[in-house]
Amino acid sequence: MKIIKNINNNVCLCLDSQGREVIAFGKGIGFRKPPSDIPLKLIDRTFYNVDMSYLPMIDQIPENVLQVSLDIIDYANKKLGNSFKGNVVFTLADHIQFAIKREKQNLSIQLPVLYDIKVSYPKEMAVAEYGVKLINQRFHISLPEEEAAYITLHLIGYGTKSIADSRENEMDLMKKSVSIIEDFLHIRVDRAGFNYTRFATHMLYLFDRVKSDKGIQSNNLGIFHSVKEECQKEYQCALKVNEEIFSGKLTEEEVMYLVLHINRLYIREE
Repeated sequence: MKIIKNINNNVCLCLDSQGREVIAFGKGIGFRKPPSDIPLKLIDRTFYNVDMSYLPMIDQIPENVLQVSLDIIDYANKKLGNSFKGNVVFTLADHIQFAIKREKQNLSIQLPVLYDIKVSYPKEMAVAEYGVKLINQRFHISLPEEEAAYITLHLIGYGTKSIADSRENEMDLMKKSVSIIEDFLHIRVDRAGFNYTRFATHMLYLFDRVKSDKGIQSNNLGIFHSVKEECQKEYQCALKVNEEIFSGKLTEEEVMYLVLHINRLYIREE
């Protein structure tokens, strides 16, 4: 196997003997200068068919976060008898990193999807609950039970849903939303990149909640004003998106949800 790009100390983009691109994990393999051959005995695991737009995102995820995501997906494969693709490992790791950051900033958002998902996907939810416990143990934090719902969404495919799968009207609204954000924050978003895919996934969730008339309502308003103060530009941008895309129908909590994800898009694309 040949290393063609180092992602971090323990993760590389490689070519196998048939010339196929593969993400390889192995302790210390990222210290080798590409292009160079690497013995297979040094590689612990490989992932094929990974979306190459994820590479910059993988580089920004701490190795301990990647590891806990790997452990959760391994547990899911064992309990559910599935063979999850590499993409979900990385999108889940990205979500876990964001969840840890929100928890440390006391910005945990308790969205009312837990019961519905638990009833619809009990086996996946049980795996996800194990995942939350594992994350809490590894990082000495206390993620809320609702986080299990989001891990479940990754397991059932929502977290990696293709944007092309959404309805045409939602695609138009998505494009308009991103254009508003670009103009307001003076950034340019790569439509082929992972940041756009991730933001679109969260917007699809918000579209679904608004369309089903199940708006986000919980007990998070106590942190609304702190988010508003810390992310003033993103807050004003969210208000504009609310007005032009949602006709001003979003609740304060939905606006806060949108602010957090606009902030994340802004930081990555600035």
